[in-house]
Amino acid sequence: MGVKNIELELIEEYELLGEKRFRFRIKGTNIVINVGASRLDEAKEKAMKIIEDMRLNEFLNRIKGVGQLS
Repeated sequence: MGVKNIELELIEEYELLGEKRFRFRIKGTNIVINVGASRLDEAKEKAMKIIEDMRLNEFLNRIKGVGQLS
């Protein structure tokens, strides 16, 4: 599962201290990414960058592979 294969679900859009914020969940998990951005597309880009920087896609691949037989 590459970063491009990860689907984000928008959970919430809100404003905090004058900043627009977006909360996304990685589809099929309980992992939530919270970012500040002025637009939805910018927020998605930031969330995907966080996923890439944290190497969450590699972690999710390992977890997914644990339950499968070789």
